[in-house]
Amino acid sequence: MKFFNIKLIILIFLASSINAFAVLEVIHIDSFGKGKNWQAKQYGDGSSKVCYIVSTPIKTNPDGLNRGEHALMVSNFMGDNTKHEPSVDTGFTFKPKSTVEVIIKDNKYKFFTLENRAWLADGQNGKKLIKDMKNGARVQVKSISSRGTKITDTYSLIGFTKALEAIDKACS
Repeated sequence: MKFFNIKLIILIFLASSINAFAVLEVIHIDSFGKGKNWQAKQYGDGSSKVCYIVSTPIKTNPDGLNRGEHALMVSNFMGDNTKHEPSVDTGFTFKPKSTVEVIIKDNKYKFFTLENRAWLADGQNGKKLIKDMKNGARVQVKSISSRGTKITDTYSLIGFTKALEAIDKACS
């Protein structure tokens, strides 16, 4: 697993605090989809440039939980030519050794967890996940908090493809 690489450190840093954006100059590329659900952004330049898309849930079950910022992201890293790396920030600490299940239609993907972040598990087909996201309407993200609460976040995929195209262009 990719526990100790620079991408992981950067993503944890970005997602852990809104104050992180004050340190790095984040450029808003555009907003896409109904209600502008998907935001395309970039920061850095040259080989350190990172482009990513991010969306917040349209529905959470159970409703009214006390939790931090939570989002679904897909990132491109110029430095090592990584494209379309999906991740989830839940705004709470996961139950130790738990996994996150990402469901699009009948397809399920397992994400490994670290504190409040999750990434597609090694051996999973990332290209198939991105294809499913392009062709789907909604994605469900099921997780378990450190307190044992089972949480399902639902995200709209409307605008996902155009947002992904925008970061592919920005980080090419």
